[in-house]
Amino acid sequence: MKEYSWCLAGVLLLTGSFTGCGGGTSTSSPTSGPTAPTASLQATPAQLVPGQSASLTWTTSKATSVTITPTVSSGNLPISGSATVAPSTTTKYVLTATGSAGASTTATATVTVGTIPLSPIAHLIVVVMQNNSFDHLFGTFPIANGLNSNLASYNQVDSGGATVHPVLLNDLAPADLNHTQASYTAAYDSGKMDKYAFENGDISMNYLDNSSVGTAVDGTQHGVQTLWSYAQQYALADNFYASAMASEPGNVLYMTSASVGTGTDAFGYPQLDACTTAAKKKDPNPYATIDPPLTYQNVGDQMTTNNISWTWYHENFNTERDATCVDYVPQENPFQYFTTTANSSHVQNFSMTDFSTTLSSGSAPAVMWIQPAPENSMHPGAANIGNGIEWLDNLIQTVKASSVWSSTAVVVLWDESGGWYDHVAPPQLKNTIGLGARVPVLLISASAKTNYISHQQMDFVSILRFIQWNWNLGQFSDPGQAAREQQSGDLCDLLNVTCSGPQ
Repeated sequence: MKEYSWCLAGVLLLTGSFTGCGGGTSTSSPTSGPTAPTASLQATPAQLVPGQSASLTWTTSKATSVTITPTVSSGNLPISGSATVAPSTTTKYVLTATGSAGASTTATATVTVGTIPLSPIAHLIVVVMQNNSFDHLFGTFPIANGLNSNLASYNQVDSGGATVHPVLLNDLAPADLNHTQASYTAAYDSGKMDKYAFENGDISMNYLDNSSVGTAVDGTQHGVQTLWSYAQQYALADNFYASAMASEPGNVLYMTSASVGTGTDAFGYPQLDACTTAAKKKDPNPYATIDPPLTYQNVGDQMTTNNISWTWYHENFNTERDATCVDYVPQENPFQYFTTTANSSHVQNFSMTDFSTTLSSGSAPAVMWIQPAPENSMHPGAANIGNGIEWLDNLIQTVKASSVWSSTAVVVLWDESGGWYDHVAPPQLKNTIGLGARVPVLLISASAKTNYISHQQMDFVSILRFIQWNWNLGQFSDPGQAAREQQSGDLCDLLNVTCSGPQ
């Protein structure tokens, strides 16, 4: 896709010249004589995508008639006025102002029509891994903002009164840690980040590095070095936060709608999901709830309205369809919370074989989320880390081997920190339930910066903002959702292409 530079408007006056956004020069051309009119013509905005409109505004003096080509009105144009245009291709408009003695002046304005998507990224794949903090996976990665023994939070006192500090984790199939809103808030400790050991146990202070190698269920070995290698080849974010200081569905709801509805804790099962009843029965959390369907707009709704193809792929979603509910976690599926998208054709089962076929067939949606099953997501308590790393590596290699690789960006993120120690206090955003502790994010793409670490602040809403910008969806019209979007940074620093936030 061609890369475009955006500008606000082009204005051309009677004399002199105007250098446009592309570097070209246009001039107005009056005829000689004392009665020559003056004229100006402005296009706002000067950059569109197909289907959008611009306003042409002109002013003249000493003119008795005005014409614009291409024609913008079926009748006579006023001496000064405006008209709405919606060109399908880049168009140069020429205004001619003629005076009573026949002298004339011209002014021009060009409306540039770009294409969707606005960047070379025609396919975005967001892979949602589970429950790892930045310090847990990348705390010793070179140059990153990782573990720091000089910080007060590096040495913590556990519930037994012992002082502990981060050490290399030898257990590569660790048990699950506390990761509720209450435990996150306690470990955060008003920004001191010093209650992990007390709240989640000594193990929560431990970390993995490039020597950590696990064994997958097929007997093959896969280690954290695979993740580090992708970071060295492409781009890594070390200032990316969970949007919610809570467990799911908080972060995935923020990523898809910039909102978690009402309340102060987003945890709850989706009422419209066939596996919700079974999941709630198994849940040891006595405060677990079933959330009523959400009715506000999500980004899937925006894409459907704008004919942008999209799919949420969820491993073992076929067991939701047949109500057997095997290794499927309903609260990790955000679109099951909304009346407009629950159980729709946009929510599909994932298998690696079917995914490979979709890529090779040329029918890959523009925007794809992929949620692996627990044993493939690196979620503590579900499987050895080698299993998730093998699955992820297979997925990325499948994309890289496909015909869509050159126009694809793969964002790999971990949905929450999972109770593992992270030393950076997350900023707290007004009228939200976050931010939460940092999570690792990799951007793997031919359009990604290489061997690059971004230190710019981002969170899950940053992914939403990129989708809305790249496919020209705009921000949500709801003031609360739009306000939340404006609190987040963009993914742009990870990319080598022109990039912006949604308008």
